[in-house]
Amino acid sequence: MQTSHGVRLAAWLAAALLALLIPNPARSGFSRPQAPAAPAVAVANGGAGPCTADFVVTDAAGKAIYAAKIDIQLQYGFMGLHKLGATVNTNSDGKARIEGLPDKIKKTAEFNISYQSESKSLPYDPIADCHPHLQVTLGAKAGG
Repeated sequence: MQTSHGVRLAAWLAAALLALLIPNPARSGFSRPQAPAAPAVAVANGGAGPCTADFVVTDAAGKAIYAAKIDIQLQYGFMGLHKLGATVNTNSDGKARIEGLPDKIKKTAEFNISYQSESKSLPYDPIADCHPHLQVTLGAKAGG
């Protein structure tokens, strides 16, 4: 009886040792290819309210523009006594976001989008749309 118990123990130890030594595909050093992570969206926070504005800025050919400048200056609150200025640049995908915009403003306000010698202005009307998603094309279309 003593022999069979010793044989079983030795077999179990050998199996455990083999399990540790034989490469396991799940633990191997070869990792599966992963899709590259999208660059983080550049965000500016005005800290003045619940509204947001998302931007995608492209050139006339539809290519994303990196480092396009987006800014806004506005007045809000009682008698327009509070002022907000926010600026953000687009990431390599041409994307940017401004958070913390007020839901009620005094006068009118515009987002000013610029890159090199090109610029465009778009109105900000939080009553009409507190969370606009704006597609902005800078530059003239080729051939026209």
